[in-house]
Amino acid sequence: MQLLHANATYGKLNQAQLDLRPGLNVICAPNEGGKSTWSRFLLAMFYGLNTRQRGDLADKNRFQPWNGSPMQGRLELSVGEDLLTLSRRTQRADAPMGVFSCTYTGTDTPVPGLDAAHCGEALLGVPQSVYQRCAFIPSGSMAIDADADLERRINALISTGEEKVSFSQAESRLKKQLHQRKYNRTGAIPQLEAEIGELMAAQAEVKSLAEQETFLRGQLLQAQREQEQRLLARQQEAQRQAQEKQQLLQRLPDSAALQEINEQLGAVRSLAEQTQQAGNAAAQQEAAIQVQLQELNRNPLHPMTKSELEAQLQIQPPAPPQVAQLLISLALGLCSGGFLWYELDRPQVLWLCIACAATALTAGSFLWLLIKRLRLQQQRRRELERQEELRKLAESYLPLLEEVERQRGLLQQQRQAAADGSARVRSMLAQLLGQIRQWAPSASSAADIRRFVQQTTQRREDLTQEIRQAQSGALQTQPDDADGACARLQQQIAQIQGRLAAMGQPDDLERQLRSKQEQLAQLQGEYDALALALDSLRSANAALQNRFSPELGRRAAEIFADMTGSGWSSILLDREFHLSAEAGSDPTRRSVQLLSAGTADQLYLAVRLAICEMILPAEQNPPLILDDALLTFDDGRLGKTLDYLVQLGEKRQILLFTCQSREAAYLAGRTGVHIINME
Repeated sequence: MQLLHANATYGKLNQAQLDLRPGLNVICAPNEGGKSTWSRFLLAMFYGLNTRQRGDLADKNRFQPWNGSPMQGRLELSVGEDLLTLSRRTQRADAPMGVFSCTYTGTDTPVPGLDAAHCGEALLGVPQSVYQRCAFIPSGSMAIDADADLERRINALISTGEEKVSFSQAESRLKKQLHQRKYNRTGAIPQLEAEIGELMAAQAEVKSLAEQETFLRGQLLQAQREQEQRLLARQQEAQRQAQEKQQLLQRLPDSAALQEINEQLGAVRSLAEQTQQAGNAAAQQEAAIQVQLQELNRNPLHPMTKSELEAQLQIQPPAPPQVAQLLISLALGLCSGGFLWYELDRPQVLWLCIACAATALTAGSFLWLLIKRLRLQQQRRRELERQEELRKLAESYLPLLEEVERQRGLLQQQRQAAADGSARVRSMLAQLLGQIRQWAPSASSAADIRRFVQQTTQRREDLTQEIRQAQSGALQTQPDDADGACARLQQQIAQIQGRLAAMGQPDDLERQLRSKQEQLAQLQGEYDALALALDSLRSANAALQNRFSPELGRRAAEIFADMTGSGWSSILLDREFHLSAEAGSDPTRRSVQLLSAGTADQLYLAVRLAICEMILPAEQNPPLILDDALLTFDDGRLGKTLDYLVQLGEKRQILLFTCQSREAAYLAGRTGVHIINME
């Protein structure tokens, strides 16, 4: 097989091209130049992507195209005389590179027998786990770990050629079968042994329980005889109690009398409530009157009665002198004065004095009358104003006074009604107390009567119910297990019977015991056979190991010597690929973990190349992919290793990805070497 051309949109690669040739292809690129991406891309083109992996480091997430395009790729290769084109592209986001096709180059004709799941194994001849442990060497992962597919391949080479079974799988299956039968205290054999022990214990317990049941039944029979005697005595006692309660019931008033007393008590209670209501109404009326009296007290007319107020309103003020009287008095005075003045023509001292006196008297009288009129007018005006004010006050005072008088009349009526009601209540209560004192001599109030009626009614109901129960009990009395002996014995017998039923019949237990013992014998035989088979398998594995390890170690040592020219004489490894080496001059075995990092990588590379020679099918001749596998090699060993890879490139195509320039410088101009520089 030869890889010819690749086109990838994968991780940082965007429609990137890679042309390859037969022999050794040295692909040079700086760090982050896409070397690891190309190597993982080629692996994905053959075996596809594992979409079940989770996390950021899963290939489906780690190599998502940086430009956001769908993940896809194309790989052209030659297989024998056929040119094939592999194609994987993404149609759904949850299935990257899930659309697969393999056609003959230049046509749309699909290659028969190739599908997405088995393409890599069909073209390369080995499963992905085997290819990754020999021909595919990623950066920083030179060491090899164990794998069932790789183990089957190696077994096929050193045994019969059968690749379907590996020692670790067979050993695991045999151990699983052994553990299913017996592992410490678990497994089918310990379980059967425990079940057999339980069955034997159950047989002994069944026998003991049967004996206990017989003994308990005898005790139960004796307890039942004693119970029947107690039953007869209880029936007689129940009849006697029923007769006593009937006599007590006859001494009490009957239901009709109690009903009548209760009705009379209701009438007394109703009348008392009415009386109480009348008393409450009188109290409310009196309170209302007090409120109205307080309002009357605030009136200036209080405590005048209606008649007194009317008398005050009928008093009229005196009328002042009329103006005509004043004018007449003044005229008379003036006439008198004129006459006197007329007489003055005959001057006489006497008449002059009389005229002056008359005039003065007239003027004084006029002034006195005038002042009196003014005073009377003022007094009349004040009196009229007082009467007007009195009239206004009377308009609010008289209705209140009349309402108070009316309320006092109603209050008198309500007090009289309350007094009459109280007297009737006392009379009816006394009559009712006289009726019930024949049964309750201490009764003295309505509460005593009510209590007597309630207690008597309840007592009659209780006695009636007790009589009914006593009569029914006398007829239906069940056996009385006073001390619980019968119930306890029956419960114990039922428990024993339940346990016996759960355990099964003795014959069934015997059959189960024989069956379990037969199963135990069979399982023990199987266990012994499996243990013998496991021992034989381990012996055979040791023999295969003795054949496998020396051959692989010998060939790895030869390759290691060609690559390094060192003095290590042999390489030793077990099925878990734990490496150790021996030098010719020093037989001491040294683990690979004790060697330098460069020497350890060279040993692992030699072992991988030896495995490739031993297990990779020659007809497919799959290519060898190395991603920065020679970083830890010094210049001397690097040159020898490159020389070996050039020789190996004559038989197998090799892709050597490197971030250094020394490989290209060393191999420049060599035949069979194709140097590719990627930007």
